[in-house]
This record gives sequence, C-alpha cells and structure tokens, in this order.
Amino acid sequence: MDHALVSASTIVWLGFAIGAVFGASSQRTSFCTMGAVSDAVNIGDWTRMRMWALAIAVAILGTGALQALGLFDPARTIYTGARLPWLSHLVGGLAFGVGMTLASGCAGKTLIRIGGGNLKSVVVFVFVAIGASMTLRGLTGVWRVEFLDPVALQLPHAQTLPAFLAAAGMDAGSALLAASALAGGGLLAWVLASRDARRP
Repeated sequence: MDHALVSASTIVWLGFAIGAVFGASSQRTSFCTMGAVSDAVNIGDWTRMRMWALAIAVAILGTGALQALGLFDPARTIYTGARLPWLSHLVGGLAFGVGMTLASGCAGKTLIRIGGGNLKSVVVFVFVAIGASMTLRGLTGVWRVEFLDPVALQLPHAQTLPAFLAAAGMDAGSALLAASALAGGGLLAWVLASRDARRP
C-alpha cells in the first residue's frame, strides 16, 4: 500500500515537473497550435510549425521506443482500435479549429496565459471545460453518439501505421521500427533541415 502511494505521489510530482517545463518553454518560445498555422499560412514563417513537428517526432520516437522495450502497450488506449469514426474526427477537428481561433489559442496556450494572469483565458478555460463535459456526457454528447460516431470505418486491424505495415506482411517488430523511423525520423529530418531549427 505504501509503495503504491509513493508511486502515485512520484507520478504526480513528475507530471507537475513536466507541466512546469512545458509552460516555461512554451511561454519563452511562443509555442502555440494556432500561431504555428497562422505563421505558416499568413507570413510563410514555418518556425513554430517546425516546433510542432519536433514535438510530434519526439512523441512518435518515444512511443516507439517504449513499446519496443515493453514498457507501453498502445493497444490498451482508445486511439488504436480497429474502428475509425472519421466523421467525428472531421467535425471535432473543425470545432477545435474554430474554437481555438475564437479563444485566441489552443487549450495549452490558454493555460499558459492563465499562469501569466490573463483573465480572458480564465473565462475561456471554464467554457472549454463545460464544452468538453457536454461533448462527453451532455447534450452535444448525445448528438455525437447518435449522428457522428455511427459513421465509421471498420478496419481489419488497428488504425496505426505499424499495424498497416504488419498487415502488408512485415513482422511486428520490423513494422514498429519502420513506422517509427519513417514517421518520427522523417519529421525530425524535416525539422533539422532548417538552419534556424538547429540554433539554440
């Protein structure tokens, strides 16, 4: 029991430390989803988009490494099932993009602004929480379950790149390695191809 409590406490403190590092680095570098998209579209500056690509590359390579070491099983998450509710993804992505524009940033940026004392972001955060709760179990959740979620593709395997490669004939280990190298390594190479991205 004590060991479990210590483990839970350690996880909480590690989460706090990661959040603090994320907040400080995001504040210093202006890391923002909407900012990355608007910079690329409006002024042709891909710096912040490369930040996002680097974050995605680290996530892919890290997840692949944890899975290869047997420390993480993505099959136990809600993201890798064989059922692909594509309409829910499209509508959800559109709603997220519109909401992010109206709120002047994504949820991560909202939390960073709250840390800086921005009162508008406190209001945004409250309504984001209410909207998320409604989408999960409230009125909009009913609409989602009845009209969006039923429109889906049923795949013969998990909706991950390693699963697609394995279905094409690769063994599971090689498929994981190839997918991580292709997606994560490719993004990492694209990020580091920019001289600005290699500067401290």
